Amino acid sequence: MEVQTLRTDGFVSIKYPRPLRQAMQGAMESWKTFCTLPMEQKRLLSGGDRINDFGYMKREDVGARRDDKELFHALRSKYPLLLPKAEQVGDKRATDFIRAVDVLLVRMGPLVQTFAREVERCYGIAGFEDEVMRSQDYWTFRFLRYPKGQEVLANPHGDRGGFTFHLGESEGGGEYFGFDRRWRPWPVSEKETIIFPGMGLQYRSKCALKALWHRVLPTESLSAERYSMVTFVDFQMSHRFNDAHWNMKDFSPGFNYDMLFDEFGKLFVPHRELVPG
Repeated sequence: MEVQTLRTDGFVSIKYPRPLRQAMQGAMESWKTFCTLPMEQKRLLSGGDRINDFGYMKREDVGARRDDKELFHALRSKYPLLLPKAEQVGDKRATDFIRAVDVLLVRMGPLVQTFAREVERCYGIAGFEDEVMRSQDYWTFRFLRYPKGQEVLANPHGDRGGFTFHLGESEGGGEYFGFDRRWRPWPVSEKETIIFPGMGLQYRSKCALKALWHRVLPTESLSAERYSMVTFVDFQMSHRFNDAHWNMKDFSPGFNYDMLFDEFGKLFVPHRELVPG
């Protein structure tokens, strides 16, 4: 795996291994089918809140930064809660979806581990592979469904977590903001995908790697619903992005690309769960 492109392009392109591609396609189809359930049944799989959320969510924010979508967060740590909830729905569409997510997590593990190992080796981040793999229970699978007709699907942003594995999408429109400050379509297809750093990996690498800004625009016709899947891979860290004080919406695209670590580190606070009392 050529992780050197993280410095030059901001992401790593990956050819999908066949078993993982099949699991991704199965999960995507299961997500589409799950979305056809009545709203009251989908809401039975809701849990947490908007910050520490899991399960099914429906967002209908209005205004300048409209956010209208259905989404589902699945974590292995929440699987013992999600599967019984799906069984209570009493519809195969719910249980099939949760089981498809579990298969996907198992099959993507080796590829994530290879990425972490190569990042550790190439960028001298001691212990990174172990930090990532010990955190598998907290990798977050995000499934999204955007309705037809929206002018912007995802506003420009960088991800707050460790790094992002873009699993798949039913329509184009995804773009990344390059280090030359130009927007370009990202190279994602059924056979190829990308992994890119979030704010957490920029912090962990002491700014050797940069959280990649990206956005999603609708296709020209605005006539198709858009389904997509990503995994936010978090890992054990001493500090986390201070989202109680900062919001990525407050920053301009690429603000972090030229920052030195002394300045960038001010955006983070100690991670209470890891700091000795």
